[in-house]
Amino acid sequence: MQKNNDGLRPSSADLQNSASVEYFAASHAHYSSMVTLAMGLSMAVILLGVVVLVTGLLGAEYRRLLSGLLAVREVTAGGFILGASALYLRCMHSGARRASVRKLAAGLALLLLVLGVASLVHAMMLTLGWLPLDGANPISPLAIPPLLSVGFVLMALALLLHDWRLLGGYYPAEYLAFTLMGLSAIPLVGYLYDVSQFIYLDFPLPISLLSSLVFALLGAALLMARPSHPLMAVILRMAPGGQMLRHLLPQTLFLLLAFSLLLNWGMSHGWILPELVLPTLTLINGVIVLFIFWGSASRLDSEYGERTRNAQKLAETSALLNAVSESTSDPIFVKNRQGLMIFANPATLHKLGKTWEETMYRSSRELFLVEEEADTVDRDDRRVMASGKPEKLEQTLHLPEGVVTFQTAKVPWFGKDGSVQGVIGISTDITERKQAEDELRERESRLEKTVIERTALLRELTNHLETVREEEKRAIARELHDNMGASLTALSMHLEGVYQILPQDEKWADRKVRMQGLMKSLVATTRRIQTELRPNTLDLFGLKAAISEQLDELHERTGIACHASLPDEDVDVGHEMEIAIYRMLQEMLNNVTKHAKASKVDVILDVDEDHVALTVRDDGVGIPEERRDNHKTYGLRGLRERATFFGGEVDIRSTPGKGALISISLPIRPELAASDA
Repeated sequence: MQKNNDGLRPSSADLQNSASVEYFAASHAHYSSMVTLAMGLSMAVILLGVVVLVTGLLGAEYRRLLSGLLAVREVTAGGFILGASALYLRCMHSGARRASVRKLAAGLALLLLVLGVASLVHAMMLTLGWLPLDGANPISPLAIPPLLSVGFVLMALALLLHDWRLLGGYYPAEYLAFTLMGLSAIPLVGYLYDVSQFIYLDFPLPISLLSSLVFALLGAALLMARPSHPLMAVILRMAPGGQMLRHLLPQTLFLLLAFSLLLNWGMSHGWILPELVLPTLTLINGVIVLFIFWGSASRLDSEYGERTRNAQKLAETSALLNAVSESTSDPIFVKNRQGLMIFANPATLHKLGKTWEETMYRSSRELFLVEEEADTVDRDDRRVMASGKPEKLEQTLHLPEGVVTFQTAKVPWFGKDGSVQGVIGISTDITERKQAEDELRERESRLEKTVIERTALLRELTNHLETVREEEKRAIARELHDNMGASLTALSMHLEGVYQILPQDEKWADRKVRMQGLMKSLVATTRRIQTELRPNTLDLFGLKAAISEQLDELHERTGIACHASLPDEDVDVGHEMEIAIYRMLQEMLNNVTKHAKASKVDVILDVDEDHVALTVRDDGVGIPEERRDNHKTYGLRGLRERATFFGGEVDIRSTPGKGALISISLPIRPELAASDA
């Protein structure tokens, strides 16, 4: 299986040939735990080396107390610290600082290599007698057994070549780690069987038991630091070979060691002759190996048949899922609990503008161009996983092809045990729809602006027409007053002269009465038309007097009781607004006369610094709701239009059978009053 230099990310071929996404998620989690274990072993070795060095600095009495446990020389402890520190750094993945961490690890490995070579040369000089070993020249602190020096050299080379791969896909660091573990087994066997030749190896100083164990642990940690490398991956795989190796290796080693120790114990007590030890051990080991491997082969054959049947069903399902995910144009992706991408269909890769190797096990900040958008995506993923409920989200992202808007459905991904393993997402590109919506909103905004402008123009035109109409009414009223009034007055005077020369009989007296009544009616009608067209009271005495006169005229004409509540001070709101208020009052009183069937009307005029309010209240039948909201009711509609032009509003309240209340509030605009003045 081909791997990249990081060692933890499977290639695209591996993923495409996998049975399911869960397999890779579980494998990655297993790999991560192995790396974490390697870091833990490295830290334990570092602490051990520090304890040895500190104990050596404290004095001989403290060292004697721990001599049985810490039979390790200071130079050996220093080598352990260098090697374990370099291995710990090799296990780290620090993002942007990864290069600097690797350089630091390589520097520590080089120091370990120098230490190993120097101690090995020193040990060879002692062995060849080039350095004296008598009491006057004690062994120097650099003197350690050659096996430990070779171990330091092997570990330094393994660290320097940790991620270096040969053309055939093999990693030399793995073989160096296995060699290191094999060398550490020599003194361990010596201590197990009490063989001094394996402990000293023709050197004056013994190899301590603790040093042998540490080298074995460091060799295992070197393998666990890169669990995806071929030799270690064989053990960790879920494939039958890996499962068989994990089951058989511990059993075989345990049984072989147990029988070997049993034979050694029997030989030491004289129960077994020395010449029978080797044949007996060979026979027993053969039986153990045959029994274990025969049973494992049978179990493996049964499992293989079951796996073959399951693999066929799974292959059909996987082929269908792959066909769906690869043929759809919608991005489909899966992330684990850490927010790393573990599956992405071709549509997702196309949108991201990345290859499979550049996407697999990458975080959002590594995939998206804007960090704020990546943080928002991660925050949404965490919320979905925390709630355990699906969500539909709308996300706008900056991608290589430009700004794209997605509608994404995210659902939590549950494992077999019911725990949340990550999040699954399906996105739909809605950029064109969003652009169409934005264009539609922009058009609506422009249309609304145009409507507002046209409405304002229409209101200006309506106000202009009302102004022209008022001027025409004023001109007609003046003509009626000046010409018609003068003519009627002159006619009345002439008729008085005619009345004097008429005969005194009953016939002409009756005609005189009818002529006088007709003249009075004509004068009254002319005066009423003149007042309705343009009340002189409004121009001469102001709004308060005009309102009072209008109410008096309504009472005389209809008999409705009228009451006015007017401010004490003069009302100065501008001539144009005075006319508008007077006309609106006329319209409201006309509605009362025609429709309300009221017996009482209250008119309230209230003026403050900013607003003027006119309220008309009656006790009639009220205004039906359908009539209030009917745009064809031109009277009420005219009130609203007049009030809106001045920036005011109309409030209509009515209860059927209990009368109606119409209130008009207008803001006082000083510029209108100033222009009128």
